[in-house]
Amino acid sequence: MGIWNMDIMLQTSFVKPPPTMQGTAHLYVANCGPDVGLAFSDIKKAFEIFGSVENVQLAGASGSRVYVSYHNVDDAVAARNAWNLKPCDALQGRVMVIQHAVPQTQSSVEEQVVFTSSADVGVPGLTLYTDFVTLSEEQELLREVDERSWQTLAKRRVQHYGYEFLYKTRNVDLSQKLGELPASLEPLLNKISLVPEIASAEEPTLPFDQLTVNEYPRGVGLSPHIDTHSAFEGSILSLSLGGPCIMEFRKYIKRGNSLVDGDAHTSTSISQQNDESNENAEAIVVRNDDSVPTGSVYIIRKALFLPPRSLLILSGEARYAWHHYIPHHKIDNVNGQVLDRGTRRVSFTFRKVRPGACNCPFIEHCDSQVSDAGELALQNEEIKESTKTLEELRSNDEIPKTPSEKQSMSAEMGNEPKHFNTTIPEIEKRYVHKVYNAIAPHFSDTRFAKWPKVAMFLESMEPGSVVADAGCGNGKYLGFNKKCFFVGCDISPPLIGICAQHGHEALVADALHLPYRTGFFDAGISIAVLHHLSNEERRLRAMEELLRVVRRKGRVLFTVWAVEQEDKKLLTKWTPLTCKYTEEWVDDTGAAFKRNLSMNSLKSIQEVESQVPTAIPSEDLKDSSTEGVRLSSMEKAAAAQQYILNEDLSTHDGKMKGEQQEYFVPWHLPYHRAEIAGASAAAIADGLARKDDVKRALVYNRYYHCFVEGELERLASKIQCARLVDHFYDKSNWCVILEKI
Repeated sequence: MGIWNMDIMLQTSFVKPPPTMQGTAHLYVANCGPDVGLAFSDIKKAFEIFGSVENVQLAGASGSRVYVSYHNVDDAVAARNAWNLKPCDALQGRVMVIQHAVPQTQSSVEEQVVFTSSADVGVPGLTLYTDFVTLSEEQELLREVDERSWQTLAKRRVQHYGYEFLYKTRNVDLSQKLGELPASLEPLLNKISLVPEIASAEEPTLPFDQLTVNEYPRGVGLSPHIDTHSAFEGSILSLSLGGPCIMEFRKYIKRGNSLVDGDAHTSTSISQQNDESNENAEAIVVRNDDSVPTGSVYIIRKALFLPPRSLLILSGEARYAWHHYIPHHKIDNVNGQVLDRGTRRVSFTFRKVRPGACNCPFIEHCDSQVSDAGELALQNEEIKESTKTLEELRSNDEIPKTPSEKQSMSAEMGNEPKHFNTTIPEIEKRYVHKVYNAIAPHFSDTRFAKWPKVAMFLESMEPGSVVADAGCGNGKYLGFNKKCFFVGCDISPPLIGICAQHGHEALVADALHLPYRTGFFDAGISIAVLHHLSNEERRLRAMEELLRVVRRKGRVLFTVWAVEQEDKKLLTKWTPLTCKYTEEWVDDTGAAFKRNLSMNSLKSIQEVESQVPTAIPSEDLKDSSTEGVRLSSMEKAAAAQQYILNEDLSTHDGKMKGEQQEYFVPWHLPYHRAEIAGASAAAIADGLARKDDVKRALVYNRYYHCFVEGELERLASKIQCARLVDHFYDKSNWCVILEKI
């Protein structure tokens, strides 16, 4: 095979300056670039207010971030001081995040021993053929896939042939065959069949019946994983086209255990090994959960350079027992040479679908042979790139050092409060959960704009940060910062289904009971969630729970709807809920009792006919949209409260007496929407929705507790483990940023 010329990939990039450096001539500018409507010439002209600009270039592939380089450091410092986090009149009033940057040198790239030959790596079953296809064959393969349609995931695009690989289950559905592999690949497949490792393979590999084509933009990698054992049999092959990359192979071994997963020559205890095969091993401590073995774990790391047009073969131990991983880098250091990955890398991954169970000898990693998920070590779990060593974890106080410390940390925050009522109030079940389940597709279609301050908060995250989005909805913020990892959750299964369709990491969960380890995330966001919780205890609990799963010094952003809406007319379109409601609920002893509800402590609403005041004229409970439709008692009560609002809570200038905070906010689901079919009659019969023939829509009511100025800060002040970093008003929302202490 030929030798690939690495010199052509040399290129300089930018990185953050060291903490000791006060300023540089180069600026990283976020929320600025072609994707937000700003041409390079306009950016250059604007920044030249402060001095001569040498160059403007994209910072990454998003199109919304740039690097601005000045001739003089003082000019760059002046520009940052004037415009960082402030409206810039010269650029359409845009608010930008501006940081200093420095040109990246060879020494600033992570140094790691990178092998260029698979024989030197020392992983059994790993084979690399360089120049497996010619340059013209590579160009033809890329042309063919570019003529076909792509499926867009969070950070990359994919195509599936034969069977679709389902990322949610990390498996395939044998009953859903897409067809045969493209006929144009026959020459390539014939060539592969002649490779000795395939032709003489002990485990059947041919014929391939599943192909996934992945397009990785510059800077996008692959999380560590082992392909699901039960999904595919035989060898797995990957043909690299376009750009190069480094692929790292990892083996995780529990401390005190022998090196399992293989042959007799690997049965020596890791503590007794001193040869070069273990030179990249490191010890980490992992907490007790279902994804990794309990206790101390060693990692053996091996890196292999994959040039364009090379064919990688994973067989035996390399396929079944080693995680493979591509770091999320734009450049790589290959034994002293800094190599740019190019604009994109495209991989063709060929696999053979397994018709039955796997009976491989690597039981610890085999989903077919280990039924207890708690004992399955690292089974298809995406180990985060930010895995830390024991020393790092202890120095950051991210894990307890002893069982008693672990208990202390758990008690500090996150355990169920002794008297916390875990029952979800009926008003939330009915007017939040049921409603969002019913309107999810339409709701998602209207939720794509990013709020400026939320975007700025996410852009400020360090690269590699793991961010929790509690109440993620349709996932519009998941993957917003391409340099971070996002995990979302929401209590609405249909909304999580939409997240999954877009390739996001998301699961169904209650924001008050997050299924995550304490201190796992680097940051968190809770966007437009707290105002759907119907009492202060639950709102406080949700804030404490998100802070629990964030590490110390990690920051969390909370946003809520404000009573002080920018558009004052909106309040007149909402149905106010007042303290005239009563409910039946259960105290800690199990006794039921009735109580009146203040506007600040609404828990749920008992649906009784007596809640409609008899003094209200019947015509005031009707309009053209409800004529001939039975109103639920809840909606009759809501209509009655609208009458009370008009009669009792308004002054002559239209301002309300007192502070109204509890509302039903309508959602209009157009008749033409697909989700109307079949569900509309049931929703009307249940009183969950009503018809509005004027607007030709079903109208659902959503429960909101709108916050007054200072209320969110007051709530945050009750949390002992956090300090208030910032509070502000943004787009009719009150917002706070808290830091865990």
